[in-house]
Amino acid sequence: MKCELVCTGWYSNDAPRPYQTFGDDFIRSRDFRSLWWKSMDSFVQPDHVLIVDSASPIKPNDSLYSTTPVQYIELLKNPGHSQNCTTHYCGYMASIIMGLEYALLNDVEMFLYIEQDALVYGHGLVDKIKKCLTKNDLVFGNGGKYGDIEQSIFAANKKGIRKFLAALHSINFTDRQIQPEFKFMYAASTLNQLPLLGLVSWDNKKIIRRASTILLQRLLPLFKNYETLPFGYGRVRPINFNDKLFYFQQGSLEEIKTYRNLTGF
Repeated sequence: MKCELVCTGWYSNDAPRPYQTFGDDFIRSRDFRSLWWKSMDSFVQPDHVLIVDSASPIKPNDSLYSTTPVQYIELLKNPGHSQNCTTHYCGYMASIIMGLEYALLNDVEMFLYIEQDALVYGHGLVDKIKKCLTKNDLVFGNGGKYGDIEQSIFAANKKGIRKFLAALHSINFTDRQIQPEFKFMYAASTLNQLPLLGLVSWDNKKIIRRASTILLQRLLPLFKNYETLPFGYGRVRPINFNDKLFYFQQGSLEEIKTYRNLTGF
């Protein structure tokens, strides 16, 4: 089954990054773009793609890689990474929020976000995601042993979009104070009206923040109001490239080579 709309973000530059990064720098370059598009067009087959550009100095020429219709929204400034953003929302969160609003206003049945450094594999991937959305209004990837979510793939139906946006906008902490993963888990839980999230703010003392992080990592999944994907991996390692369905982000050169050999891309 095809997908009506895929949303993603875009930012690329050649300058040193003042924050911790994972995966090879190739995944953050324009050269990675052709592989991303082959992944999308082969296994997701979106009717439209929305790209939220965080005022990137390097622009992708997407028409070189795909005939899929693309809509661009370019921000006036780069909000930055969550580790060093000076605005309320970082660039990643801006692309999520703009994508959710765009999907809602265009009355699409499913919002599907796929990160600009994520690669997917397997026919039937969209069907699996849609099946998850019949059980709950929000779907995230599984973040691994600590119960965290993984949000390089994130899906929501119409009902889920409205309630998730409302809960997300009610959080007064910036993305620098509290990382997006925790905001997502909190906004997508039945505890989102309780004043718990401030415990994990980077403005707190280290011992308080660490203890609270461990507590919420175990508490929030017990009150989750979302489904997790029945396939991996996102940032979780190792990757089993023999799986019928999978996705991963922040890939190493070795992982990307294995993916190319598997797909013929």
